[in-house]
Amino acid sequence: MRKGNLTREQAIEQAGLETVLKVEKLNCEPTNRLQTDGDTSTEWAASSRFDSEEDAYTKTLIAYYYTTPEQNQVMIEHDGDGSYIDWKINGYEIA
Repeated sequence: MRKGNLTREQAIEQAGLETVLKVEKLNCEPTNRLQTDGDTSTEWAASSRFDSEEDAYTKTLIAYYYTTPEQNQVMIEHDGDGSYIDWKINGYEIA
């Protein structure tokens, strides 16, 4: 099951534009989470901490990306270089 149930607009409302822009600039890393619903995509994530104004807690904004087996093969063929594929954020989550 894919993560990232927030849209970019919702993430901006809850975490602020500065935090969203920051997490979008970060390199993502594989999460190593196993998909058990038949989805063959690989999950990647980037995260940035921020101070919540509504409850004064420090929270984490997570951006989730998913690559297909074909995209993974392209990276393998280019020694792990992810610049050969088009990275798109699937959704955001606040933890």
